Amino acid sequence: MLDLEEFRVWLSKNTSYSDAVIGDIVCRMRRANSILEWDGQETYLYYLGENDGFKALSMSVRSQLRKAVKLYKSFCESKA
Repeated sequence: MLDLEEFRVWLSKNTSYSDAVIGDIVCRMRRANSILEWDGQETYLYYLGENDGFKALSMSVRSQLRKAVKLYKSFCESKA
């Protein structure tokens, strides 16, 4: 299960992104999760990339989703 509110706070404290960009990143992570449920595994990005729903997206959107996932992974690692 995603902890998007805490992720939002973490982004604001650990990046120089504006509130609008942070909102976009949170939304993109929610979208990635709707394509393939977040499991916290190292292989998540691989399996997301193999998903037909993900493959159907434009290259730009896929790139944005991958970036959001990488940031969420960093957030999760910082909590550990």
